[in-house]
Amino acid sequence: MPFIPHTEDDINAHTRRIASARGMATRGHQYEQYMDRVKWAMASGDTRVRGEWDRANKGIVALRNKDIAPGAVHQNATLANMSVQYANEMYIGEELLPTLQVAKASDVYYTYGQRDRLAYPDDELGPRSQANEIQETRATSTYACVPYGYQNFVSAMTLANQDAPLNEMVDLTEAILEGLAFRREQRQATVMCTSSNYGANTAAIGAANRWNTVGGGDPIANIQTGMAAIWQGRGPADCKMFTSLNVYQILSRHQAILDLFKYNGSSPGLATPDMIARWFECSQLLVGKARQDTANEGTAANYTRMWTDVLGIVRVAKRASTRNAVFGYTFQHGAPITQQWFDERVGHGGGYYSKVSRSEVIGVVAPLTSYLITTPV
Repeated sequence: MPFIPHTEDDINAHTRRIASARGMATRGHQYEQYMDRVKWAMASGDTRVRGEWDRANKGIVALRNKDIAPGAVHQNATLANMSVQYANEMYIGEELLPTLQVAKASDVYYTYGQRDRLAYPDDELGPRSQANEIQETRATSTYACVPYGYQNFVSAMTLANQDAPLNEMVDLTEAILEGLAFRREQRQATVMCTSSNYGANTAAIGAANRWNTVGGGDPIANIQTGMAAIWQGRGPADCKMFTSLNVYQILSRHQAILDLFKYNGSSPGLATPDMIARWFECSQLLVGKARQDTANEGTAANYTRMWTDVLGIVRVAKRASTRNAVFGYTFQHGAPITQQWFDERVGHGGGYYSKVSRSEVIGVVAPLTSYLITTPV
């Protein structure tokens, strides 16, 4: 009975059988036979057979075992959407010594006598008596602004070669502004943490009563003493506290401070700056976290905090006003001046200079409106 194929596979199988019977093989059949031998050789446990196959197919084995390394198909480039730059933590100096714009680089301002309105003569009038006269005093104090500034340079060659995300023209001025803010914070921290700027309104806590001792001292009584000692003014102002990060962290977990919150039904594990300020009728507790490198150039860095371990209570002006008493201001003559210019004489192709300067001075105007606790820890 003749073979009647039904499918394409039947036709292909029938063709292979006829070719094999006649001693012939199609290319496809030859390939299948070759692959069968390859699979047998690869699976064979006979080391002699395996070695013979490896030698005969050395090029194929080398190609099969060779992977293309990622580095061969990629050249490292700069990320255009990310770079790394450290920044200092929040500056607090201007929150305590607000900027006061002045018209002249130096001038005087009036002060009223501290005793003037705290004692008065008899005010009773008889039928024909004359009213007693009130005595008031006036004095003057001075300020004198000092110029501060930095300049920076970038060459035209550098600008031509920069890649994203770098923008050296932006960094040119931004670095100067950060430097000026840094130095201003240092000056303000020095003024605020120096006990002689507070007159008699300062107290040093003895070693046995410090807040990080075993006994824990009495920070509540110490702060209340300071609050009672400060003098007020009549103008718009806030009462603010400030301290170092180290002192704040000790206060935030101090049991005497945490016990205060039991009275309102809460039991926090740590007290936030706002929580502490609220108990002492202050609008804020500012924590000085700014860092500085005190090492000489060329030596290993030595990072310290700008704000030393003190706690201060300060009366701060909301705005400048007459007949008011606050701790102090940062007197600023005019606005900061920013200048940029191109100098074709320097380097290959010239370059750009940027300069920023300001004229200012920190003035303590009413020391007794504030109080400083030194050596609290």
